[in-house]
Amino acid sequence: MFYEELMDSHSFPFILCSAEGAPLRRSNFRNRYWRPVWDGSDAEHTRSAEVVQPILPTFTFHEGRHSHSTWLAEDGIPEVARRARLGQKMKGIARVYDHVTPLMRRQILQVLETRWIGSLVALTPSERTKLGEWFPHLHATFRDGQLETAPRAIAISSPLND
Repeated sequence: MFYEELMDSHSFPFILCSAEGAPLRRSNFRNRYWRPVWDGSDAEHTRSAEVVQPILPTFTFHEGRHSHSTWLAEDGIPEVARRARLGQKMKGIARVYDHVTPLMRRQILQVLETRWIGSLVALTPSERTKLGEWFPHLHATFRDGQLETAPRAIAISSPLND
């Protein structure tokens, strides 16, 4: 499983941690890692020689939760499964009667994997090369702009791989 591979990559008790092994505080992680990636950097405000173009200026994690829920709704995932995925409870009597089934969990994984593959296909060749350098365990190859997945390409990070 992908998380086990991450945990085995270091001796600290947290998956995402500082160089010293301490947990990353939400604001520190956001400001030091995510904001520079989302907002990019400009030549006037960076000490680095490389200027990074913004990919999602002003984006927040909260917006990401909304997008995630919307994608699941677009893909026909029932509300009870969407709410469970986001750590929310159903309101009213639905909390008593509606439950997430194994089929719903499989559907969530299938629709998210389809979106993941679509995002890989949309990458430029140089972006795909970079992704392969950063995450060589994905084992995905591209031919004529189409994704050709090896059996381990996406499944290595899939919760279905128990």
